[in-house]
Amino acid sequence: MQSVSVTFPSARGVELSGTIDLPDTPPVAYAIFAHCFTCTRQVPAASRVCKTLAAHGIACLRFDFSELGFTSNVEELLAAAAWLATEHEAPQLLLGHSLGGAAALRAAEQIDSVRAVATLAAPYDVSHSVLRFGDRVRDAETEGCVTVTLAGRDIEITREFLADLAAHGPETYLPELSKPVLLLHSPDDQTVDIGNAERIYRELSHPKSLISLDGADHLFTRAQSAQRAGRLIAEWATPYLDPSYVPPEVNDDRVHSRMTVGSRHGTVVDTAGGTLFSDRDKAAGGRGQGHSPISLLMAGLAAATTQAIRAAAEDMPLIDAHVTITHASRNIFERKVKLIGDLSEPQRRALLNAAISPFQIMLPGIKILDVPA
Repeated sequence: MQSVSVTFPSARGVELSGTIDLPDTPPVAYAIFAHCFTCTRQVPAASRVCKTLAAHGIACLRFDFSELGFTSNVEELLAAAAWLATEHEAPQLLLGHSLGGAAALRAAEQIDSVRAVATLAAPYDVSHSVLRFGDRVRDAETEGCVTVTLAGRDIEITREFLADLAAHGPETYLPELSKPVLLLHSPDDQTVDIGNAERIYRELSHPKSLISLDGADHLFTRAQSAQRAGRLIAEWATPYLDPSYVPPEVNDDRVHSRMTVGSRHGTVVDTAGGTLFSDRDKAAGGRGQGHSPISLLMAGLAAATTQAIRAAAEDMPLIDAHVTITHASRNIFERKVKLIGDLSEPQRRALLNAAISPFQIMLPGIKILDVPA
């Protein structure tokens, strides 16, 4: 996976900074992620979800909104979609966290290429984002502007911002949304309670889904909660996407490999059984982000040994065969075979002799030492 910094203009001419998280393979589709109220594109809910989507083949643009404002956030999502369509590929998936989720729901119907929308901890009413400040909000309405502290940051709440939020009641856009929606929300969210997701769900038309992410906090900082959300989104969105890349068809007698992006030795290998990711070990200059060639060879030896034993065990009381392959040195491998079952000694010898598979015979330069299990 590779993360690339980008900039693009908003409709108002402001330069927006973003990051595209790209998969190792050509992208199946592109997505856009809208971050939360007062957050940035670097918060866990944005960066970890987008990187998880990239691991599932979906390129994801996350960017920083230029200002605090619901209307401007929606406009900048539209600008991001237009820029992606020109420079890369029109986005098919729209994502948003908290207030960014509400902005994604608002913008989705205005982006023709978007085929699905997913939100994390989105509020039903966008005014919810400032309700926690209580009296300070009333001060902003009378004084024009007040400063509040949120997550250690000083945020200016203006009368114009409050009016902007009030102008976007959910009843003005949720019933009109005709695209599939996934709502992810935690029952443990202490900032925007899960009742918000339930209210959004009731307003939407089908197809729609609501998943309760127990254990997650509002910012998705708890261990693996953002990655879990990313996996759920990728799995849910796949049927709705029109893939712009499909791995090449490969027959049983052929494999195809190519270099990955953002990695010195990373390799994508297409096989008849699916796609594998390979990399050198860290000691060999790689990142260890995939199967090393040696581990793939050992896996082939172990699997071929197990299959040969199983084929030879017909009518024998064999329950299981555990095969361990160890790379002893250079071209020498040790093999341990543990046979499980009420087998006679002649049966055991026959099965151990059968461990020499056609796969092993194809590799004459390799020495395999059979050692006791």
